[in-house]
Amino acid sequence: MQRRYLAKHPGTPYAIPPLDVEGIVARLRSLAPEVEVRRYDVDPHRMREWEQKGRYPAFAYVVSRDEKILEHQVSWDLLETPTGGTVIDVASCRSHFPSIVRATGRRCIAQDLSYPQGLRGDVLGGDAAAMDLPDAFADGMTLHCSFEHFEGDADTRFVREAARVLKPGGRVAIQPLYVHQDYFVLSDPYGPEGVGPIDDGAYFIAAFGYSNRFGRHYDPQAFVRRVAAPAMGAGLRPIFYIIDGAHKVSPICYLQFALVLERTHNAA
Repeated sequence: MQRRYLAKHPGTPYAIPPLDVEGIVARLRSLAPEVEVRRYDVDPHRMREWEQKGRYPAFAYVVSRDEKILEHQVSWDLLETPTGGTVIDVASCRSHFPSIVRATGRRCIAQDLSYPQGLRGDVLGGDAAAMDLPDAFADGMTLHCSFEHFEGDADTRFVREAARVLKPGGRVAIQPLYVHQDYFVLSDPYGPEGVGPIDDGAYFIAAFGYSNRFGRHYDPQAFVRRVAAPAMGAGLRPIFYIIDGAHKVSPICYLQFALVLERTHNAA
């Protein structure tokens, strides 16, 4: 099928170019010096402790299990949620993460576009960029392998919505944050939903076997324009994390960048 598609669409890229981490960071610092850049060193022992305490079901995350559990552990470190606080797990779907958060004594609301509209107990349905929640409601939000699927302007709208929903000092932890030296959108031509929209200024990569219609990879310019600048304009402080050593957990782990958005006291 891949050969057939490429024969009909000659010249279509189907592989992601190698990542230039240092070049990306240098460009980001040049474009937006006000965005703080930090490094996070992965600790495999800490991740395995998290896995054991989290009591992940044996059938959970059959594909990329180590990657997903690592994302959960790192996001919890970056979130710094107060005891007794409220966390929203955005685009949660069937995630085990809310159960882990609730076991700490915190409230965790699982949000997803596929759930029935509105807040029912600790389940919130609807658009993550227009949540049916009051202002200054949550202490933290997490996004795991979801932000890249926010089509159109949903990424920018979500950033502004997070500024509204978070309490002062609250944080959003997004990971993976897909940033590349190129600006492109991954889509599986043979996925269940076909090829999704392609952002202006981005190019399309045919990701055979990806099974998703849309996966955005920002270049530094697009990241600043679509995420960092709107965040700062809404009163959120962006902290860009370079994640070092994910491969020490497992060769399948690909977590490279993460983003924290912290609501300041003068948020709009």
